[in-house]
Amino acid sequence: MLGAFILIAIGLLLGGVDVVDAKQDRLWFIAQAGNGPVAFVLDYLNQSLLKTSSPETQAKLTSLGHLNAIGTLYIALAGLMNVVVILDAFAGPDRRDDGPTRRSTDQ
Repeated sequence: MLGAFILIAIGLLLGGVDVVDAKQDRLWFIAQAGNGPVAFVLDYLNQSLLKTSSPETQAKLTSLGHLNAIGTLYIALAGLMNVVVILDAFAGPDRRDDGPTRRSTDQ
């Protein structure tokens, strides 16, 4: 959890709230949605606060070029990392029979 939050925080610091955008960057948002409610709250903040503000304010608060791409990538990596952890938790090996009462066949 800490690793995902660190990636999200660095992505936001580099690119701002604009890096989470479900309307313009739909494919990236699918990867970012793996972060759960955090991604949807950030998208809501982007759409309601940043996109509805004046063009001058948008120009001041929007990152350009590589910083925007790196911020988007960091948050997408956090989402994909969460998806991998979830898949690992559900698809891991069945260890119900690995209790202390299990006997070895080598005896």
